[in-house]
Amino acid sequence: MAGPHLRRWRQQLAARLCRWGRALDPNQTGLQQPPAPLPPRSQLAYPAAPRGQLPGVRLPLSLEQAVRRRNLPVLRREAADALAALGAAHALVASARFTELQERRQETGDREAADGELATMAADYLGWQSDQVRLFDALDMVLGMRVPSGSTLTMIDPLLRPAAEQHLASLAVEYQRRLLDQQFGSEAAATGENG
Repeated sequence: MAGPHLRRWRQQLAARLCRWGRALDPNQTGLQQPPAPLPPRSQLAYPAAPRGQLPGVRLPLSLEQAVRRRNLPVLRREAADALAALGAAHALVASARFTELQERRQETGDREAADGELATMAADYLGWQSDQVRLFDALDMVLGMRVPSGSTLTMIDPLLRPAAEQHLASLAVEYQRRLLDQQFGSEAAATGENG
């Protein structure tokens, strides 16, 4: 179970993510509660940042661009931003799954025929909940990392830099290959289901 400090930190993080979302799209509909007033501009996390540099709006970097153009503290912050956004979205889906499970349970009542369906839904929800814990553990680990200032390649011995550059290029290619596999694999699966 999460301690009170971690729970409080998660609540503060969730509140900040909601404020950022409202700041990015003040006309969004479907909010369950009225938007809270935004803090003064001087208190925002990125007070003078152009819109393209705000979390969730920045263009994604390739692996190679990230390592070459970012220093380690910025990379850590961007990784934390991404994990926090993914964790918040995951929490919304997990909450919806739980609500769906509760509604289905009330609909079925005591019918034994629905036990298998409810057990499947409960197992699915528990899987989402377990993934949620892992996401926030990863976020906690990234936020706790101690990283030196400066870019990665400047911290490598100049004699080893060509080998490091080659390794970085091969990692970038592997990362792109995996993205393509996921994209075309999911498209092939969708085509197979529809065909």
